[in-house]
Amino acid sequence: MQRNATGRTYPPQKYKEFPVKLTIEISGYKNEVVISAVPRAFLTRVVRHCYGKNNTPYFAHNCFKGVLYFDEELARKFAKSVGYDWNGWWEERSFHHRAAYVFEDSLRIQVNVGPEPQTIYPSQISRSETPIAMSHFLPKIKADEVLMIMGSVDKGTMHYHLDDFDGEFDPAKLALAMESFADFGLDDRQITGLTYDGKPLIPGHDDSKGKRMIVPAMFSGNGDEVELDDLVVGEIFES
Repeated sequence: MQRNATGRTYPPQKYKEFPVKLTIEISGYKNEVVISAVPRAFLTRVVRHCYGKNNTPYFAHNCFKGVLYFDEELARKFAKSVGYDWNGWWEERSFHHRAAYVFEDSLRIQVNVGPEPQTIYPSQISRSETPIAMSHFLPKIKADEVLMIMGSVDKGTMHYHLDDFDGEFDPAKLALAMESFADFGLDDRQITGLTYDGKPLIPGHDDSKGKRMIVPAMFSGNGDEVELDDLVVGEIFES
């Protein structure tokens, strides 16, 4: 028994333990990836425009990328001329569309639980990888379309949390799931989820800034890569 200032005795007070929140912060590159079917006629119109301005391959590729990603008005004009509705690469009729952080060796991972933050390395985390197979999409494209991958790259920080966390943090219990795009020539792998001891962490606040664009790639119905010149075979452009 314990005694208070009045001299009265009372049983020891039992304090409720508040649940601990596990917060994981990842910092690195964030990709937004779109895989879609796009009409050849629209893309051919863009290529003709680019080669018409300057017939060097370097300029044409930069121009092609610039029109699709940044010149929405001109892209819509070219699309409309062939009966297609273009509303920007991120609004494309997509087979796949995801914005997520990229798993790589330089990914910064900070764990916040308890009084001091803890930094862990990507090599400490168990991983599962799901390839995004081109063969899954090829049957869906029409004869007058190409399969296309487009996207952007940002840099930022994403926060995940798990409520009612118990015990000491063990990096071996942290696992992440990824998607990869090797079939499309893209080496980056996107993080699609984090779990701790089998429990999914909830994604929360995300800060990202600074944008560069993924080089767009095109593929025919049999999976062969389509180059810009393939869209204007036999045509001659003068500088």
